[in-house]
Amino acid sequence: MKTYLVVLAAVVLAGCAAIQNQSAVDSEEILVQAGFQREPLHEPGLPDRQLVENAGTYKFADPNFCACVYVGGAKEYAELQKLRAERIAERDWIIGRSSVQGAPVDRTAWSAWKPEGLDAIKAPATVTTDTAGRPAIH
Repeated sequence: MKTYLVVLAAVVLAGCAAIQNQSAVDSEEILVQAGFQREPLHEPGLPDRQLVENAGTYKFADPNFCACVYVGGAKEYAELQKLRAERIAERDWIIGRSSVQGAPVDRTAWSAWKPEGLDAIKAPATVTTDTAGRPAIH
C-alpha cells in the first residue's frame, strides 16, 4: 500500500510539472508572437510569470523555466491582447461546433488557450529614502 501511494504521488507531481511547463511554453510563445523580446533575467523583484507594466514598458519574468524576461512596449502589448482575443474566439468557436450533437469532439478545444499572467498589472511603487532619510515613493 505504501509503495502504491509513493508511486501515485510521483505520477501526480509529474503531471502537475508537465502542465506547468506547457503553460510556460504557451505564455512565452504568445509573447514572442506579439513581438516581445527575450532577455536574460537580471532584474530582481519582478513577480514570477506575471506581466508587469511600468512607465509604458511591459515585462514578463520567468525565472523557473527560461531564467529570462520578455520585454515589450505599448505596441507589443496591444498585439498581445489581439492575439489573446483571437485565441479565445477560436476556442469558443471550436467548443460551439463540437457541442452540436453528433459532431466529432475536437481535441484542440482543451489545449492551452488562455495562459495566465498575461493581464498586465502596474509595477509596485519603489520606496527609497530622501536626503532627510524619510521614505519617498516613486
